[in-house]
Amino acid sequence: MADLRSDFIGIKSPNPFWLASAPPTDKEYNVRRAFQAGWGGVVWKTLGSEGPPVVNVNGPRYGVIHGNDRRVLGLNNIELITDRPLEVNLREIKQVKRDYPDRALVISLMVPCDEDSWRRILSQIEDTGADGVELNFGCPHGMSERGMGSAVGQVPDYIEMVTRWVKQYSRMPCIVKLTPNITDICKPAEAARRGGADAVSLINTINSITSVDLDLFAPQPTIDGKGAHGGYCGPAVKPIALSMVSEIARGADTRGLPISGIGGITT
Repeated sequence: MADLRSDFIGIKSPNPFWLASAPPTDKEYNVRRAFQAGWGGVVWKTLGSEGPPVVNVNGPRYGVIHGNDRRVLGLNNIELITDRPLEVNLREIKQVKRDYPDRALVISLMVPCDEDSWRRILSQIEDTGADGVELNFGCPHGMSERGMGSAVGQVPDYIEMVTRWVKQYSRMPCIVKLTPNITDICKPAEAARRGGADAVSLINTINSITSVDLDLFAPQPTIDGKGAHGGYCGPAVKPIALSMVSEIARGADTRGLPISGIGGITT
């Protein structure tokens, strides 16, 4: 039988197949189900620092593009980062890692772009025994008004600055998650490398509007008559993801940088 054991930037797992940060990795119950099903690791759904509450809408959060045969080609989501209390997530992460020491457990993080916020949350993450952190510089919607997500990922100087903070205040491996909503994907990857990142992951979702409700003149899905742009994922984005991964793998200043390839993978 093939040996699928993986060692990615020092993070060991029984296989290289990990669930990306998303609703299926948002709580202990879901992560346990994933490990029981055989996944080698997960990236826990993005945590934020304590502060103004994150409120996910109570209603449909997805728009869908179907092919002529009704197969799903792509999904647009307006999902925000976790809306669960930080201390609850940290407690569950610690319990899961204790029970599954052989599985990779990486924590996705998105906090305001200031040094103290990163220093505080990193010390809390280290106490859980997690294997590493992934810096979410890619979310195209919902948190940019707080100076997070793609608002950081589109500015290489910010990527380098925050990555340096993470490497200064943490001993954990650091993966920088890149946004595809940029002209040249190599520029943020180069900045991550200059900041000391151990790896990059890409791609995050693509800024999109899948359809418009013509009665409301609002993007779908609509909640109480209102809608918003979101992040596009699903099979349709895989060619874009493959292209961007290849650009970093071939780039003169990024060649050799470890890459976690995500985006559009369905099987």
